[in-house]
Amino acid sequence: MEEEILKLLIQLLLITLIIIYGAIAYTMLYRKWRTSRLKIIESTFAKICSLFLYPNPNLEPNLIEIQRELKSVGIVPSKPRNVQYLIDLMIRTQRSILGVNYIKLKTLFTQIPPYGASASKLNSKKWYIKARGIREIYEMDQSQYTRDLIKLRNSDNIYVRREAQIGIVIFLGWKSLRFLPYLKRQMTLWQQIKIVEKLYDLYPVPDLNHLRRAYNSDRPYANELIMRIIRKFHLTEDIAYIIQFIDNPKFETREAAIYCISSFLLDEDQIGEIKEKFYNISNTEQQLMLLKYFQRISMEIDLPFYKDLLYNGNDSIKLSTADILWSNGYKEEVQDYYYQQYTQKANSDFISV
Repeated sequence: MEEEILKLLIQLLLITLIIIYGAIAYTMLYRKWRTSRLKIIESTFAKICSLFLYPNPNLEPNLIEIQRELKSVGIVPSKPRNVQYLIDLMIRTQRSILGVNYIKLKTLFTQIPPYGASASKLNSKKWYIKARGIREIYEMDQSQYTRDLIKLRNSDNIYVRREAQIGIVIFLGWKSLRFLPYLKRQMTLWQQIKIVEKLYDLYPVPDLNHLRRAYNSDRPYANELIMRIIRKFHLTEDIAYIIQFIDNPKFETREAAIYCISSFLLDEDQIGEIKEKFYNISNTEQQLMLLKYFQRISMEIDLPFYKDLLYNGNDSIKLSTADILWSNGYKEEVQDYYYQQYTQKANSDFISV
């Protein structure tokens, strides 16, 4: 009985080993075959792009032949992995080409398979597939799908709406700012920075008409985005827009305003306006940031302002103010203040005794 069980176990072990080695062999063969197929797709695509960009004299590219050639190497809807590989090739190629050839490739990509493969992903219920489809659309500069991206600008999923908003900026440029008042969800700091960078890279000449139309938005994220645009494009004539948010009740909006205003050199009137707002700021760290900014841009020390802070500010503000006055040659004012403090403390100790 025991011998039979042992034989059965040996047989099971041998079968298991055969299955494992068979799976390994199949995997290796499949990978080799798959790699060869991908190389064929890649070489075919490279040849098509080369002939399309640099055709033979007196020979126009035949789009029908190009479509047939791609289908012959497996670029068909029934093979989505091949289609995705081609999309990745198209994106990589378009990233590396500029100028007239970039426009030619854009035309080519709209007329060959996979056609609307990326756009079809927008109908997926899975957020990561939808977000990937959006990115592929704007990476390949397929502006014919702009309306589809606009519909997704307020998506429940943060990644989908983030990609949609970036795509809208890429396709519409400064005109995309008209959608700011209609955004229903918070725009993250990363989104704001990405949008500003895309505008700066793709549309370096500011369209002040579209920008200033967005100034009336009451959405905090819109205000922060506009301030970052003013800073990035160094729009000195619009500094007043930033100054109005220096003492905003919302911490993040104040932070953005202080960060953005620190990139400019202000005149005395503008500095005076910020100093009036200084007392309304509830966060000490932000007040200290402004004090460092005043020290950096001011040609002369505003003695009444600093003496007021020295006598009426909190301990951190007093210490920073004393350092500024001392560094700028107002040592007697600092000494007088600390002497008064020492005298008052000594008197209070005497009275208590």
